[in-house]
Amino acid sequence: MVSERFIIGLDDTDILGGRGTSKIVREWAEVIESEGFARTNGITRHQLLKSTKIKATTHNRSVAVAIETDRTVFDIEDHLVQLVREHASGKANPAIAILTRHTDMPHVLAWGRRCQQEILKLVDAERYATESNVLLRGLGGNRNGMIGALAAVGLHAGGKDGVFIQLAGIRDLNGCITAGEIRERTALRHVIDEETGEELDRDDLIDTGDRVRPRMIEGEPVLLTRSSRSDRKLWFTIDRELAH
Repeated sequence: MVSERFIIGLDDTDILGGRGTSKIVREWAEVIESEGFARTNGITRHQLLKSTKIKATTHNRSVAVAIETDRTVFDIEDHLVQLVREHASGKANPAIAILTRHTDMPHVLAWGRRCQQEILKLVDAERYATESNVLLRGLGGNRNGMIGALAAVGLHAGGKDGVFIQLAGIRDLNGCITAGEIRERTALRHVIDEETGEELDRDDLIDTGDRVRPRMIEGEPVLLTRSSRSDRKLWFTIDRELAH
């Protein structure tokens, strides 16, 4: 059977003080890799609208993961349902969304962008999911996690939003390391000087701040850096405030 690519969104699996959605998704990705269920292609976190009118555990972010597998969308759904039932808080409102090759990507991307600008309702998410042909399922509580889960798959698929919180090799990087080493040790191929837009030389030294969070740019992970004022061969990652 030929492998296909799916994008999965999850939201609202946690409560304040509990295990965050990001951690739950990272652990799930490790499990499906180890079981041979699927190969993952990075996990992204997406910032949605911040408003006092939107109930959120902390920052109103949702998470997406891209996978390649020969399993069916229903196999994936079953696996995710088990994950949520085992690990989501009983007081949360968890939901999953699954984007397939049959999805109307521009339509679901439009939903994701609206979620970054407007306060939307559950009924709107259900309508967009039906129109876009996305599998969307609420798994507890008031099901409001469906709004963010659908937004996550749309924004990830659009390729121009979010930061990677998991990508092969990036969580093993810390301290100062050269651009060449980053490219060799991780799935990151683009280490860019934000000011010039040019790729850093392999010997240029980067202070990672002990965390690397590439941005999703044109469908690829890109590490943006800023040069030091005092050392022409030293750069700093610019997304440190997004690392938490």
